[in-house]
Amino acid sequence: MGTVQGMISAARKLLGTGEHPPGSNHNAVTAWYGFTGPWCDMSISYEAAHSDNLSAVMGKYALTTAHARAFQNHGRWHYGIGGIRPGDIVFFDWSGTRSIGNIDHVGLVEAVHSNATITTLEGNTSDAFRRRLRNSACIVGYGRPAYGNAAPMPGHDGILRRGSTGNAVKTLQKNLNTVLHTKLTVDGQFGAGTEAAVRTFQSKYHLTVDGAYGPQAAAVMKAALAGRSTPSKPVPKPPTGKLTVDGQFGPATCAALQRALNARGAAKLVVDGAFGLLTTKALQHYLKVAQDGVVGPVTVKALQHHLGATANGVWDADTTRHLQKALNANRF
Repeated sequence: MGTVQGMISAARKLLGTGEHPPGSNHNAVTAWYGFTGPWCDMSISYEAAHSDNLSAVMGKYALTTAHARAFQNHGRWHYGIGGIRPGDIVFFDWSGTRSIGNIDHVGLVEAVHSNATITTLEGNTSDAFRRRLRNSACIVGYGRPAYGNAAPMPGHDGILRRGSTGNAVKTLQKNLNTVLHTKLTVDGQFGAGTEAAVRTFQSKYHLTVDGAYGPQAAAVMKAALAGRSTPSKPVPKPPTGKLTVDGQFGPATCAALQRALNARGAAKLVVDGAFGLLTTKALQHYLKVAQDGVVGPVTVKALQHHLGATANGVWDADTTRHLQKALNANRF
């Protein structure tokens, strides 16, 4: 059995790994896995396999929802980020529902910070393996692999229910008193009265009425305390400003490209700095090539012709530098 440090070290070795060509999902990770497709969870499997941790992460996975449920079935799952540690596998839902069924991305926790953010090592983020800084807004939860030196799991799974105790229950009771004008005793004991209040809260805000207070209810509670009836949808905040002409197609360059495509009427993209299917098709529409969602030689040559770069059909650093210069000059 491997260690936390071994897993993180294996992940760091992947930093900078990209796709050839961008948008194709083809690289060393997918070649190792034996399947060409979204590779964020394949990266976790790759890191684990190359650090003697494959059994620790519950096996080889490409589907994030199935992987999260495997951790849950083995009693190694926690909703939210309470108690999260380096080496944990953190799962995201960009729509903010905080539901395992809606998970669409995953990464490895490299560091945990005092301001409730984490540094992650992630595959398939803007078509490459990159280091990211994340907060809890879109995190569903995390799984703790059974490393040889794994820390014990937190004492609960992140859901408050009948029998829960402690400061988190006190906070819930205070919030229920504020939002529902109940008169719960703030004693940190999740008993029948607290459960009844949670059920009333869930019914009022159209949540599943089960008396258990989880991440979805917590998001609605945050909105209710702010005077809103529904949580605010997470808003991407990609980098802005003049691009560094470095030939690296990262989130800043992708976001600038998305803004340019929107400005030219090619699409109505969410500017999130992620080079996904909609961005690919919008670029193809703008370049007047087949909108198949694959950045192949035809699309790349059309882009290179448009930019005045060498038209060899390979999206290389020179192509990206031409793109960055064009975007900076507002002449894309």
